Amino acid sequence: MLTRVASVRTAVCGTILALLSPLSMVHAGPAHAIGQDVLCSIDGTNTLAFSPKLRLTQQAVTMTGTGNYPTCVSSDPDISSGTSTISGQGSLGCLSGSMPATETVTWNTGESSTISYTVTLNLVAGQTAFAVIGTVTAGKFAGDTVTSEGVTIANPITPLLDCLAPGYAGSTGPTILTFTDLQP
Repeated sequence: MLTRVASVRTAVCGTILALLSPLSMVHAGPAHAIGQDVLCSIDGTNTLAFSPKLRLTQQAVTMTGTGNYPTCVSSDPDISSGTSTISGQGSLGCLSGSMPATETVTWNTGESSTISYTVTLNLVAGQTAFAVIGTVTAGKFAGDTVTSEGVTIANPITPLLDCLAPGYAGSTGPTILTFTDLQP
């Protein structure tokens, strides 16, 4: 059964990437056209941890995390995957909040992209939903706008109860990562 699910997932991922590839590969030589530089989706995951643990009301916290983007398409044909480290400090609670953060993506080529953004966190129906909009401030694709959306896939009651006591320690869930060049 597990092999069949993995096969179906692989087939769906391959089909979606094949359909997206021509649309996201707008490239006109050294000075590239406005368009997507990178799209990492389908099987990407983020893991975030909060210290101290999140409570219902906002408090000062430190966030650390990692990203894993095993399937990417890019205007640079050598880029096919990436991993990242995430860090931030600010005011967050289980129900809302936002904080400045930095994510450094290391691509399979050994190159890296440093992204500065604001993380906005919301607990919706027991799922931690986050939205990120930022800018590549250094490295590969400098100047690109970055968007990332994610959600945990968990028992919807557990995070709400954790917010009361002992606190919500973090989450792991699927995410999409997109780098868009808005400069001509």
